[in-house]
Amino acid sequence: MDTRKPIDPSTAIENLFQIIRDEALANPTFARRLLEAVGHKVVFRGDEALAAIDPYLIAMNGPEEFRRTFMSMPQKQAEKIALDYEFVRKPARGTKAPKLTHNQLVDLMWERAQERVEDLFPKRRVAAE
Repeated sequence: MDTRKPIDPSTAIENLFQIIRDEALANPTFARRLLEAVGHKVVFRGDEALAAIDPYLIAMNGPEEFRRTFMSMPQKQAEKIALDYEFVRKPARGTKAPKLTHNQLVDLMWERAQERVEDLFPKRRVAAE
């Protein structure tokens, strides 16, 4: 792009939005942040969820949305997210972790995400009289 050549304002704005569109398509986390900033509920499913997923944000949308999101992806990918967010731990060397079903894993992830969301955003308490 030649930045020395003058262009009209509408072309400049169109170029700017094209750069934003290209980045949003290449970077799902950026796309999610943009959409949430303008107040849209963003739903990622399956493979596209992996790059942009934040279990805590999804937990804030309730258990049904949380379950739909994590059940839509293969169990191995849900297990990776559970490890990345420390919902589960790698077993110690020489030991084997109990094998959870996909449903059990998502239930455990929900419990751990809820605990963290409650820590981050405590409900308003009524002051004692």
